[in-house]
Amino acid sequence: MNNNKRPTIATVAAHAGLSVATVDRVLNARAPVNPETAEQVFQAAEAVGYFAARLIGQRIRERRPSYRFGILLLGTAQAFYGNVATAITEAAQRESGANLSVQFDYVLDRSPTAIIAQIEQLAVQCDGLAVVSFAHPLINAAIAQIRHAGVPVIALLSDIDEAAQEPYVGQDNHEVGRTMGWLVAHTASARKGSIGVLLGGHRFLGHQARLEGLRGYLEEHAPGLRLLEAVINLDNCDITEEATLELLARHEDLRALCVVGGGGDGVISALSQLPKRPSLCCILQESTELSRKALAEGLVSLVIDSQPRLLGTAIVDLLIELQSSPDFDPARHRHYIPLQILTSENARP
Repeated sequence: MNNNKRPTIATVAAHAGLSVATVDRVLNARAPVNPETAEQVFQAAEAVGYFAARLIGQRIRERRPSYRFGILLLGTAQAFYGNVATAITEAAQRESGANLSVQFDYVLDRSPTAIIAQIEQLAVQCDGLAVVSFAHPLINAAIAQIRHAGVPVIALLSDIDEAAQEPYVGQDNHEVGRTMGWLVAHTASARKGSIGVLLGGHRFLGHQARLEGLRGYLEEHAPGLRLLEAVINLDNCDITEEATLELLARHEDLRALCVVGGGGDGVISALSQLPKRPSLCCILQESTELSRKALAEGLVSLVIDSQPRLLGTAIVDLLIELQSSPDFDPARHRHYIPLQILTSENARP
């Protein structure tokens, strides 16, 4: 075989494992070809150095639908939401069936009117939205109006509709709470004592579901462990740090500390200040560079990770699906990301 021979359509077809006719249809737009096959042809053309590879790529892009998606995240827990934003961006770049652009905005003012203004601004500019928000009648009404106008809205990480009759991507938050209860019951140093909980806010339905799951498990399986009244930390690390130190000072029988939302870095900061590490089961949400380091150093016991890469892919896939199938279907439009439990032994630096 002459390796210097110029690659032909037949070369591309052989490399792609497709027929010459299929490659010809992609190259010359003679008939419709599904996006996956077209992408397969393009990858093969690039791999063999086919002279028209660039043209194939251009024609594939021209035939794809183009969408702009808006993502509203919280301005707190910046390391975690930074990971989420990166994962969504990478998922959009990997998508072969559509040309996607992603626009991010961040909630800094948690008043309902400010959040509504951000959601409405994104809805004007985008074909679909994924939103992190608490439940509030005004916010729910604004989202319902946006959906009625034809712009799909996904509840991200925490439901916004109390009846959960909406597209959703995130963990099963009640399951997360019960898992935290199981972990506390099996890793706390004693079967009696107090359990501290740090909560982003009562109006975040996802946080409430985690708290209820945690409480339910302990009541059923570890009644000697008493759940203290949840401390609101607004997902803020400084508030969390202060609250952690206060819980440790006020409750000598504190056996565990559970963060059901953001702000976990504040717990790490508080524990690192203590001259002696308390015998405490400490469970945080979300894998970040700092939480993995804290696991390795023994400052915290466990981290429950929401797996941003899986989350990003599910968000992009669902936003695309809702462009053509907007009517809510709970079987298809509620995506639960499996949780991952990290310890000092399986957390990667």
